[in-house]
Amino acid sequence: MRVLVIGAGAVGLSSAYFLAAEGADVTVIDMRGIGGGASRRNAGWVVPSMSGPVPAPGMLLKSLRWMTKRSSPLYIKPTLDPGAVRFLLAMLRHCNPQDFEAGLRHLVALNARTFELFDLLQDRGLVFEFHRQGLLQVFTDREALHEHAEELRLSEELGAGPSAVLSAQAARAEEPLLGHGVIGAISSPEERYLDPDGFVDALADACQRMGVKIHAGERATDAEFGTDGIVRAVRGQSRWEADAFVVATGAWTSDLALTFGQRLPVRAGKGYGFDVPTAGAVRTALYLAEAKVAVTPLEARVRLSGTMEFGAMNEDVDPVRAGGILESARRYLSGWPSGPTPRPWAGLRPMTPDGLPILGRLTHHHNVIVAAGHAMLGITLAPVTGDIVREMVLHDRTPSEATPFRPDRF
Repeated sequence: MRVLVIGAGAVGLSSAYFLAAEGADVTVIDMRGIGGGASRRNAGWVVPSMSGPVPAPGMLLKSLRWMTKRSSPLYIKPTLDPGAVRFLLAMLRHCNPQDFEAGLRHLVALNARTFELFDLLQDRGLVFEFHRQGLLQVFTDREALHEHAEELRLSEELGAGPSAVLSAQAARAEEPLLGHGVIGAISSPEERYLDPDGFVDALADACQRMGVKIHAGERATDAEFGTDGIVRAVRGQSRWEADAFVVATGAWTSDLALTFGQRLPVRAGKGYGFDVPTAGAVRTALYLAEAKVAVTPLEARVRLSGTMEFGAMNEDVDPVRAGGILESARRYLSGWPSGPTPRPWAGLRPMTPDGLPILGRLTHHHNVIVAAGHAMLGITLAPVTGDIVREMVLHDRTPSEATPFRPDRF
């Protein structure tokens, strides 16, 4: 079977990998290049226990407070775009306990094979920097600590890995760099993290060794339809025929879906980050909980990433918002980071109103499968999404854990 995967990020390449491993003839196209979207610009965390959807109870009040400060964890640029307004209103409607708990349940179930599939990729020879020593969520506010502990307790009941609340003293024993403002932490010992660059490159290399053809600089702008809604080809600078098509274009999915005649509410949430060239400065992966900043200690650098900004569809860096990440790190970590300010970067996370990915066939085009909208779980969910795409394309099966993510739920 010939399959065209549109999008060469972690989700698209994982889909291509599992399809090719079962014998499909796979081509991947991307308007930018391998990992050109958010797949390289993220924390690199593999965290099934942190599967809660972004719309959460209390988010409305928090967002109103944060809107008064540009360097806050969430910022919504004023806009008259009716599509953006509808999206934000829909997201706010999902900020209730019932929708949050249902979304958490669905995401934990989707993550059931996450560690197994990452292990499988390594067993098959993919080489990338991968750490298995867990992470700490650290807190400066006791109420926030209790709220997160309750969320992780629910995740554990649903099947995610264990977690434990630590005192400030015990947290500093795990990470001596923690400052005196930290009042406690939650340890999640089974969670993992990786170098996103190395992971994406390893996927691409493995795909190419199996004969997958990857073409950069190719944008799909039009589609050709046969009978009964079957898509025969997509066109851009070139024409690409296939038996099945996989849309894995991240934050750009909404525009591409219109090419196939379907509206999908995917909007970009801009995140920022820094790579600090200080190996060994931090020895534990940390989530600075109230600031919503991830600290990832990699072999050659420490990555800081966080914030959520809804607004323009670009990767321009707002220095005030990016600087808020460094301010937060210094509040939680004694005297770090120090020295010259590293250069910030930005990445566009694909967001949906209910905070859940889109995974399934388009309503009127049975041979088009969408795999997008993973928000901050793109790396975590990439392998399991790719394997489910394989089942859908090659066996016409939709696993039960994927049914809550159908495109037609909107």
